[in-house]
Amino acid sequence: MIDDISFRPLTEADLPKMHDWLNNPKVAEWYGLGIENVTYPALEQVEANYLPRIRGEAPTHCYMMSLDGRDFGFVQAYRIGDYPQYASIIAVDPDAWGIDLFIGDDEFRDRGIGTMALRLFVEQAIFSRGSVDTAVIAPNPDNKRAIRSYEKAGFTHSHTVWVEMEQAHEYVMVLHKESATSR
Repeated sequence: MIDDISFRPLTEADLPKMHDWLNNPKVAEWYGLGIENVTYPALEQVEANYLPRIRGEAPTHCYMMSLDGRDFGFVQAYRIGDYPQYASIIAVDPDAWGIDLFIGDDEFRDRGIGTMALRLFVEQAIFSRGSVDTAVIAPNPDNKRAIRSYEKAGFTHSHTVWVEMEQAHEYVMVLHKESATSR
């Protein structure tokens, strides 16, 4: 099944679907827009957040996740050091790459697809960058489902931090390239 998972760059045409997904209560419980974590955003807020990324005006790379050609979720990646304020808070190597993702389509939850997608994404989009040897993902510590999934993908807990801008704790998890290649 992992061979059937693919990633394609987010496009402007995807923003209505992103709006729908971000307004899905199962997504909004744990995922919001931007560092402020805006939940249940209006379409205009979704556009304001993602259009600069789509146009290459922001350092975050955004992708739709698909299984057998059907979009089921979203993933983004960014070099931690490109966001200095955040980098100082989470205290990891600034050359590490951060990942955020969610499954937007309810039909794809609780099937292990998110774990498989994360493994594949880390391999294809993060560790394929020659100099990158650390991936970071930082869910809310209460998001036990995500934490279990990330552990299955090889991430381990490093530390927990308070992120003032989000008014929330983050459970910082890391995966080192050498650990990923030895699985």
